[in-house]
Formats: sequence, C-alpha cells, structure tokens
Amino acid sequence: MKPGTIFKWKDFPYPQFGGEIKTRWFICLGDSGPLTSPIIAHICTTTTSISDFEKGGKKFPHRFFRFDKTKYPFEQNCFLVLDYDEPPYSEDLKSLEANQNIEIKGDLSPQDLRAIYNGILSSSFYSRKILSDIHASLNRIGITGLRKP
Repeated sequence: MKPGTIFKWKDFPYPQFGGEIKTRWFICLGDSGPLTSPIIAHICTTTTSISDFEKGGKKFPHRFFRFDKTKYPFEQNCFLVLDYDEPPYSEDLKSLEANQNIEIKGDLSPQDLRAIYNGILSSSFYSRKILSDIHASLNRIGITGLRKP
C-alpha cells in the first residue's frame, strides 16, 4: 500500500463516538518508512455526510477535500475530511495489507496528494512525526518539492 491508495474497509473495527461498526473508505497518506519495524501506515477516512460541511452543518468551518466519484473509484460522492478535530489513524502496514476486509479500489493523482498534504500540513492534529513520515513517503514515490513540516 503506497501513498494515495484508496481502499474500502468492511466492518471497520473502530467506530467513532460509540457508533456502529460499518464499512469505511480510506486514503493511505504514507508510512513510517522501510527502516522502521513495524512499518506504520497513516490513513485517513472519508465521509458521505456532505450536509455536515455545508452552511449550518456541524463541520461547516472545517476545511476539506471533495472527491468526484466520476474521477475516483468511490461508489458515491465522498469527502476526504481534513478534519482537524481528529488525527489520522495509524495502523501496522502488514496487518492492513493482510486484512481480508480491506479492498483496494484505486489511487489518487499526484496533484490531489499534493493538495491533501498542503491541507494537513497546517493541522494541529497531525504530529510533526506523522507529517514527516507522510512527506518522506511522498518523496519516495516521486512527489517532491513539498514544504517540510
């Protein structure tokens, strides 16, 4: 799994706020690198709760990145929430890749990965370490010239 991998996780085991266990869509932003053991992947989730981000919605002031389902393999229009009220998930990369409930659906474009990186760079919920991991991961796949955290 590399930065920009879009995947669907059936029965995601960590429901938010005591909610139901359900299928969630994720984007891999990067990992801790080949010299770490275990390698930790940094992933963020998407949401279809579009109304939350519209005027009057509970997340209206939050910045976000919107995906068009005609451009990416989402089954419906989704938001990649650059939600600064919660950090990304960090999971063991080997466990993710071996998980039978995870289905790889496609990849983000380098331009979208740049935009997402620039969005999370100002987040107080992404630690300097995670931002450094993501920066290095993007560099490893040829996305260079990004501002360092």
